[in-house]
Amino acid sequence: MFTKIMTSDITKATPDNTLVDIAVTMRDDDVGAVPVVENGELLGIVTDRDIVIRAIADGREPSATRVEEVLSEEVESVAPDTDVTDAADLMASRQIRRLPVVDDGQLIGMISLGDIAVKHEEGTAAYALEGVSEGVKASSAARGTRAAAELRPKGDAESAAAHKTASHKKEGKARRKPSRRAA
Repeated sequence: MFTKIMTSDITKATPDNTLVDIAVTMRDDDVGAVPVVENGELLGIVTDRDIVIRAIADGREPSATRVEEVLSEEVESVAPDTDVTDAADLMASRQIRRLPVVDDGQLIGMISLGDIAVKHEEGTAAYALEGVSEGVKASSAARGTRAAAELRPKGDAESAAAHKTASHKKEGKARRKPSRRAA
């Protein structure tokens, strides 16, 4: 059971909020996903990625686009009495980082990989993150290979080997910026 580790004081949106409203909320609350509710009932979730892919990339005007036009409606959720390991399994298998916690149809909180990592036993979050990251690793590897192939001079094996070595060195030095959000 994870009611002790979930975040219960969560930022929520309504379907008629604009994308500017949501972007400001995300910035001010330092979150990347906001559940969309109506009368307490979870309708979906809007993520920073939804805004970019479903609105900005399509040329939509953020101040005129409503959340209901871009939200993800098919959202996995869990009940408050769900075991943390089961939630981590769901996150890993569906490659998602956050789960709404719903009780009798009402949104009561959110649980994230960060909540599990900070407030639960070691290993559970790492397992979930590995599963979530599988899709990211696969798509990043494919993009990196394509990009390297496009930049590499044809028939130059030495240049290709040097590029591969430089890429590996760069990956080893990468550091993730610490979150400003308090636990």
